[in-house]
Amino acid sequence: MLPILRPFKDRAIAILWLGMAASTTGEDVFRVAIVWLAVEIAGNQAPLVTAAQNATMLVVGLTAGAIAERWKPDRTMVAVSLLSAAIVMMPVLLGTFYSVTLGLLITTVVGLAILRTFYAPALQSVVPTLVRDKAWLQAVNGLLDTTWRLARLLGPAIAALLSALIPVIHFLSVTALGMLAAAAAVFSIRARIQRDPADIPKIDPGWRGLLSSMAIGYRLVLFRDRVMTILMLSNAMVNGPWMVTLMLGVALLVKTYDPRFLGIEDLAAYGVIMGAYGVGDLLANLYVGSVRFRRPLQVMYFGYIAMGGGFVLMALATWAVQPGWLLPAMVLTALIAGIGGPFFFIPMITRLQTVFRGADIARVFRIRLALMAGVQLIASLGATVLFESFGVTSTVLGSGLFILGIGLAGSFYFGRMFVPPQEPPASE
Repeated sequence: MLPILRPFKDRAIAILWLGMAASTTGEDVFRVAIVWLAVEIAGNQAPLVTAAQNATMLVVGLTAGAIAERWKPDRTMVAVSLLSAAIVMMPVLLGTFYSVTLGLLITTVVGLAILRTFYAPALQSVVPTLVRDKAWLQAVNGLLDTTWRLARLLGPAIAALLSALIPVIHFLSVTALGMLAAAAAVFSIRARIQRDPADIPKIDPGWRGLLSSMAIGYRLVLFRDRVMTILMLSNAMVNGPWMVTLMLGVALLVKTYDPRFLGIEDLAAYGVIMGAYGVGDLLANLYVGSVRFRRPLQVMYFGYIAMGGGFVLMALATWAVQPGWLLPAMVLTALIAGIGGPFFFIPMITRLQTVFRGADIARVFRIRLALMAGVQLIASLGATVLFESFGVTSTVLGSGLFILGIGLAGSFYFGRMFVPPQEPPASE
């Protein structure tokens, strides 16, 4: 048995994984539908959808800590999943009687962005509590991360199949079912993810408590662990061009160049390319979750070299490959790019959960989300200008080169450095 699969012996971990797998797959079906609907409705203005999403995550991520820390993580996760299902169904219900507009799509992604800012930090803070055998921590992080990677494989594939059966707007109903499954899974294991009372922070009431909680998160990121700060900043910077390419650029490349192969075209072609990215994601995840690297920091940046290189090759393929073979070429380059994510993310999260503990994990992860959202907001707004001024292919090429540069710089910097994980200090 692969080491990454051993935690499945724990029933609670298996239940959480199944619930998250259903939810994240539904979210990727949602992502495909939203991007496709936005491109159809607004064309090059589609980045406004992701801009609104990231602006929301930036504001909420910087301010929501004092609110979230007053709630139990298990209750937060259940409530967020139920509310997310309701919000996702809003375009379906309103679209039945009225037309789907860009404003409606923006409202939906904003609502989900607010809720996601509460869910992800709560999940990260309960993982160390859930994992009884600490030797399994990296494997469990890898397993939970496979839900996102598997979703990138299954979500677009399901979307490609559904495109022949139901209107795109009804993809959101599939998303809602997945979120309900996640709520049921967390509710069923709630006894296993109750945090130690010592890890629950004491928060002053009112504005004083709000400002104090926010300040603790910033101090943790800036001063507790220099390596963790570098990793989070690298991750945030890469997420901007990554989002521009994967969430928007690929769809616009398909719309612009109309790649087709063996009868696969249009939305199905987009789904196949995104699915290939998911295959690379999943394979790399299974590998990274099963091994311990001798120089983990250097290997992490190798992931960004693969990701940036894949996007560069995808852009070049649109110029150099014959139309009849463009779709297979884009699939291959998406596969290469997909390898990169797990090599960086899994070791980063494992280090986060060993350097920090309890509520501090959620605080730092919330700052990470805010950093990512800020960069992605800038990228979303800039993408509209870049797509209009330089074209989609040049924009994808530039994004790939930027990610490749981060990978090369980080690999060089950490090439001879060994930084062991620290024991987590007491939560503030």
